[in-house]
Amino acid sequence: MIKLNLTPQNKQEELILNYLQNNASETLADKINNGTPFEKDGHPLLNKKTLSGFMKYACDEAKKLAEKGANSACIDDVTVYGWAIHYFEEESIEGTLYTIDGEEYKPAPKKVTTTKPATVKSQPTKPQNLQFSIFDKIDDTDVKDIKTDTLTAETDTNDNETDMPSEEEMQETLAQVHEEEQREKGNPMYQKYTAYQAEKPTAIVAYRLGDFYEVLGDNAVLLGNELDLTITSRDVGLKERIPMVGFPYHAAENYFAKTVKYHDLYIVENDNEKQFIERVETAVNRHIDLDTGEILTEEEMREFDGDIEEPDDVLAEEKELAKGFEPTAVCKLEEILGDVFIVGV
Repeated sequence: MIKLNLTPQNKQEELILNYLQNNASETLADKINNGTPFEKDGHPLLNKKTLSGFMKYACDEAKKLAEKGANSACIDDVTVYGWAIHYFEEESIEGTLYTIDGEEYKPAPKKVTTTKPATVKSQPTKPQNLQFSIFDKIDDTDVKDIKTDTLTAETDTNDNETDMPSEEEMQETLAQVHEEEQREKGNPMYQKYTAYQAEKPTAIVAYRLGDFYEVLGDNAVLLGNELDLTITSRDVGLKERIPMVGFPYHAAENYFAKTVKYHDLYIVENDNEKQFIERVETAVNRHIDLDTGEILTEEEMREFDGDIEEPDDVLAEEKELAKGFEPTAVCKLEEILGDVFIVGV
């Protein structure tokens, strides 16, 4: 049993802890005990998760499965334990964040920028001129128009200076644009998944993430309905969450064997370990080893020395053939040729 640095606060959390200790891999245990790197607001941080954080995550997932208007949902144990593995395994799910110094990270409040009101310069009072001047012949309305035009020009200049964004505002705008672009493509994990799907467009892509294989998008809904898997959702950096089904790696071979009955399957461990398995109905002379989920050819089946049962029609043909021999002759042939014939009874 692996020791995990998690402290349960109630009976439910104790059950989750016991399951994790009995089923977590060394990689998952390291993530739980030591945390994972996480970046937020441009700061390198450490992301550590707790059992209480998982319970909140599980409640949120259950609400998504509850019927509209219902106050509760009935979730089976296997699904909840699957959520636990996913919660502690998935690095993009935010837990409690810590700085490099080990202090809990608290984001600084955003600065509120205020716009300075435009200043209007007061016009100097025209001195009284007792001496006759040619400018006295200009109509007062013309003078007012000149003053108004001058005042408007000065106000526009001040407004332009005020409307210029600060460096902080420009950086924030650029960050928002970058975030919007990322939301159209999804996070790096989802971009990899879509790239694998593009390699085998007709296949179900089963992507290994820690202790789980996951199927995303429309294929998740399809596979979930066919194999009676719980369909949840995952945040992949898009504007909305997408459907997801998953199953633990230690039970994956059974699910793989069921999947290839209806679909091509593309198993992705990582960039360097990928396996494409053709749908059984379109494959020529293919068989499934139900113990391992492996797809076998006729030649490979013959190497099992009877581990795989022969089809009923083959057994019947052998029995019929054996009826034409005397038992002693059959025994003699068995000594020479091996266990080829079956003695009819």
